[in-house]
Amino acid sequence: MKPKKLVISAFGPYAGESTIDFEKLGEHGLYLITGDTGAGKTTVFDAITFALYGEASGTVRESGMFRSKYAKAETEIRRIDFLLPAKRI
Repeated sequence: MKPKKLVISAFGPYAGESTIDFEKLGEHGLYLITGDTGAGKTTVFDAITFALYGEASGTVRESGMFRSKYAKAETEIRRIDFLLPAKRI
């Protein structure tokens, strides 16, 4: 299983909707997520982990901390789409 598209809103520092289209990164499957301290790199992993398991990707953060304090009350946490393999290996 690999991520196709991550749509984040009301999650961590992402108050509005932000989309990462992993399919635009190519088929090789190895990506570098880089940026300044506090840019939201770990939030990307937290969002993927939260979508799959309903919890944080590490032990420092709790899932209740993910709701963005910058988002409007009516803004919902969004989704992630995954591409499933055609056959099991």
